[in-house]
Amino acid sequence: MPASLSPRVFVSLTAAFIAAVFVFAGVYTTTQHNPTPHQLRVGIVAPDLMVGIINTGLKVEAPGYFSLRQYPSEASLASAIKNRKVYGGYVYRKDSGLLLTASAAGKAADEALVSLGADLSKTLRQPLVSKDVAPLTSHDSQGLSSYTYQYGVLVPSFVFAVLIFMFGYGLSLTWRLGLSAAYSLGAGIVGALTVDQIVGALPGHFFAIAALGALYAATAVLVTWGLAAVLKYVGLAIAGLLLILVGNSTGGGSINQEFLPDVFRNIGQALPNGAFIRAVRDTEYFGGANTHRAILVVALWAIGGLALVLAVEK
Repeated sequence: MPASLSPRVFVSLTAAFIAAVFVFAGVYTTTQHNPTPHQLRVGIVAPDLMVGIINTGLKVEAPGYFSLRQYPSEASLASAIKNRKVYGGYVYRKDSGLLLTASAAGKAADEALVSLGADLSKTLRQPLVSKDVAPLTSHDSQGLSSYTYQYGVLVPSFVFAVLIFMFGYGLSLTWRLGLSAAYSLGAGIVGALTVDQIVGALPGHFFAIAALGALYAATAVLVTWGLAAVLKYVGLAIAGLLLILVGNSTGGGSINQEFLPDVFRNIGQALPNGAFIRAVRDTEYFGGANTHRAILVVALWAIGGLALVLAVEK
């Protein structure tokens, strides 16, 4: 067995872990405790004058909560929702108001839209009819499967990178990169088999889900390994804080990123965690609409991590 650590080291580690509780509890609680929408994209089909009145009312009653986008027809609004340009919208009709939602886009956004639709219907004094144009499946009733898939790929990938850094230094760089590539491919395939074929939470898009999982696994491995190669154990700590703490708390899995506080919202949109969750969600429920930007974010992080590895390792 390895030699025991001294009492002084144990005291220092105890203090460090107590501080970690403060950091983890602080970040997760700060991001999740009071979800409020920020410029949530909402479509509306109504005469120009009515749109202006509604916009003015929202600026007074819910300043900064919603960003209204006008559409000429119900069909164009529904298309915008399915293409991920807006989260939902309101259609003014003479006999009743029609609220178009997309529960698959996120529970927090869906609830905010339902509340907005109810307020508009009450203000305009017309009954409200709701229609979910992108509903969740019974196997993913809370819309959390894209987040749990992300987390299930991230943690083993982070640990794999730690092993590569700490115990793989005796292998050539070619071997270590080859093992990382094999791991990433295997992680994507096994992850997709799990969430698609075995659990059935994200069915119907096996190859796309597997490819996204492989890319994300490679990103987690390369970013962690790259930071460790440059900064050693400090780099591992930074990677853990960046990917596991900040990335997960701001990824938009449990609540949409538009509901996060300002600083965390901006950070989360640039990290690979949220981008991967968006790509999986849009692939599963929106026919892959608007996934290119999210995939680009994940890929750029992977390239950045690889660049660090190649710049330092031999």
